[in-house]
This record gives sequence, structure tokens and C-alpha cells, in this order.
Amino acid sequence: MDERTMTQPESAPAMNSHRIAWLEEAYRLLRYELLPEAPARITIVFGFPSKGARDSRNKRIGEYAHAFVKGTGDQVENTGLISLHPSIFNNPSRVLDVLLHEMIHAAVPEAGHRGPFRKLALRCGLTGKMTATVATKTLLSKFESFLKDRLPPMPPGYGDLTSRRKKQTTRMLKYTCPGCGQIIRAANDNLYCLCGNCDELYLPD
Repeated sequence: MDERTMTQPESAPAMNSHRIAWLEEAYRLLRYELLPEAPARITIVFGFPSKGARDSRNKRIGEYAHAFVKGTGDQVENTGLISLHPSIFNNPSRVLDVLLHEMIHAAVPEAGHRGPFRKLALRCGLTGKMTATVATKTLLSKFESFLKDRLPPMPPGYGDLTSRRKKQTTRMLKYTCPGCGQIIRAANDNLYCLCGNCDELYLPD
């Protein structure tokens, strides 16, 4: 069997788990190949940004939150949180592009889009306006190689959310920050997460 072949899951919860597993594998590969400064461990979710989730002209497609807590009791773990907008999952290269951008935030969380962020972004092969970077042709070529030879096929994801949406049938749970209204979704029904904007604990809807 081709070791890159990933068995397609039969249920929606399993598909969500496979997508997250794919993102975690992609994170490890990008960290190894391009950005060793990124944290060794991080949490990645599908989610909607605190601002611009439905703005088709200026939609945020990725966000990083530095203060993130999950687990309870002796199992509490502090990690960063990368949230990727579901609408990009019909383009694996774009997913890697946005993921790398957010990984740079995780590597230099206090920098915003200035100084150290810009330096790492240019070194990795991101270009354009630093608040909305895109991959150079050289970096896109690397992504294509990663997708062909180093990563399994991306499991089916959410498509373009600008069209009329069907009723959600997955078990992805919605969590909302009571302070600013930011929304994230996760398959975990026991999620403890602090909002990076206002330090409020996300609450399940």
C-alpha cells in the first residue's frame, strides 16, 4: 500500500479528525523544512476569525492566539492556537500558505506583522503585504512537492462558504468568546480555551 494513501473516513466526525491530523502533519513538515523557530507543539482548529468572517472583500482566513489553555486538572496544557477559515480547504497549497503565515506569528508572537515577522516571512518565501502574505513561485513549487511526495492526500474539507450553506451535519462543536464574540469550532467536547483578544474562556453554544 502507498504509505501516502489515507483511508477516507466514513463519518463526519472521523473526517474532521483526519483533517486535523493532516494539518498537524503539515505543521510538522513546514516547521522541519522552513521554520524551526515555530513551537514544537501547537493546537490547530477550523474556525472563524474575530473580525471579517463574512466579509467577502477582506475576509480573514487565518488567526493565531498565543494564550490557549486546554484540558483539566493535571492534564492542563498551554499552547498556541492556529485557527484556519474553512473556506480555504478546497486549495491545499493555500492551506499551507496560510498555515505558514500563522506559524510565523507563533514563532514571534509579540512582533505583530513588523520586524521579526517580516524577516521570517521573507526568508520562508512569503511576499506581498505582511498582513495578507502570499507564497512566491519558489515557495509554491515547494508546496507542490510537499503535497506530492511528503503529505498524504488532504481529506475532504469545507468548501466555499460564500454560497448558500446546507444545514451542518457534522459534530464539530461551536465555541464563542463571551467578550468579543469570536467563534471557533472543534471536535473536542471538553475544550478549555482562552480568547487571545480578551482572555475570556470560550463557551460552548
